[in-house]
Amino acid sequence: MRDDSSLSGELLEQLEKELNEAWDQLKSIKTQLKNGQIGLEQYQGLKSESEARIDDLSQRIHYINKAIQKIPTNEERIQQEAEALMNEYQVEYVDNEVSHLRVFLTVSANKTWVIEINFSDPKMPLFKIPFDLPSLIGNIYETVESLMKWKAKPNQRLVNIIREIEQKLLDLELSKSLPELELERGRLMAQAKKLEDTNQYESARIFFNSAADISERLGNQAIAMVCRLKAQKMLEKIEEEHT
Repeated sequence: MRDDSSLSGELLEQLEKELNEAWDQLKSIKTQLKNGQIGLEQYQGLKSESEARIDDLSQRIHYINKAIQKIPTNEERIQQEAEALMNEYQVEYVDNEVSHLRVFLTVSANKTWVIEINFSDPKMPLFKIPFDLPSLIGNIYETVESLMKWKAKPNQRLVNIIREIEQKLLDLELSKSLPELELERGRLMAQAKKLEDTNQYESARIFFNSAADISERLGNQAIAMVCRLKAQKMLEKIEEEHT
């Protein structure tokens, strides 16, 4: 009969495999949004499902590690947090420091938010945010619940703070008024045309698909269809370039 540590090790290995698969699924969903293959509303639902799966697996892994007294050191914790962020978002190191990260949040075709995190002291992560972000979601130390409740416990994750910020930005994007959406669609279509005229077909495809998504939210199915056809034409041009 195998001992408990052997069984725990096998279970841990299986859960980590499932966690990696869940991360891959979330990356795929984010890529689909970026490429305009799915809209914001569909993205939000799929994203929530994947994040719930990731959280469940992460918690189970945490409790198994705790049961076998495998408590990470500060250095291991910093590495784990960096890896978790990289598995869900576009991330780069600042000055080649694993504890100093730059996270890119893209919630629309024409806007990417860049947030810096210094996690050298897990007791309190430090954030550097764009100057105009507080005007939209407030002071993150006062409005982001997962940051307000941060106590540096092993089961608390930096990725949850970034998710919450991203969700606030998604909610703002989805709550835009009809005139705001119509203006944005116009800007997206104009930019897509400029990109098409300069043979930047991949970027043009993304902008046409984003304009189609907004048109569907506005109930303008005819315009949405035109934008989807234009996006398809861009894809055909991309394929022609590679043949």
